[in-house]
Amino acid sequence: MNSKRIIQPLVAGGLALGLCLPGAAFAYGEKDAIRDCNERMRNNYNLSDFRSESAEKIPGGGHRYKVVGKTKVDGKKYDYSCEIKDRRVVKMEYNGKQPKGLGTAESLAIGAAAAIAAGAAISAMSKDKAQPAAEIKPAPAPAPEIKVRSNGEMEVMMGNGCTVLYNDIGLRKRYGNSCSQTQLNTAKQAMTNYLAKQSRN
Repeated sequence: MNSKRIIQPLVAGGLALGLCLPGAAFAYGEKDAIRDCNERMRNNYNLSDFRSESAEKIPGGGHRYKVVGKTKVDGKKYDYSCEIKDRRVVKMEYNGKQPKGLGTAESLAIGAAAAIAAGAAISAMSKDKAQPAAEIKPAPAPAPEIKVRSNGEMEVMMGNGCTVLYNDIGLRKRYGNSCSQTQLNTAKQAMTNYLAKQSRN
């Protein structure tokens, strides 16, 4: 009789502990949403000075948040915002000045458009020049292929066995030994274009 009285509280306590641990391990709140937004802004726009930030939970299922804040560039403040869905940044808005040294491939909205415009201009200029008769053009490299894993990570597969792995918010994690710097740059541009397309959907 006494042994049953001892076992029952132990079992109840163990169940309560088991129910509490998963929730704590997978908790996602306003601070996490702000951190993910900052990381994406830093990666895509080269921003580093974040101020007056706040996150608001959006009604609906899953982890959905709206993050707003300001960033300071060259002494002036600019607004920015992110939308988080299921712990991933699915939409960003930033129309402020970009810090010096920002490459076109690093900008999700402005840089991608600038790169496309620059490519079109170079292509138009090249057509005006006569090609030497003996020139042999190399075969074009295969287009990068993006594959999304079940855990949210994304692989960009290039030619010659080069594979570049990105995390679920588009930051590069690692790449194969066969990847050249040109292939890494191409993979980065492909990931930028893919994320831009996803944010529009």
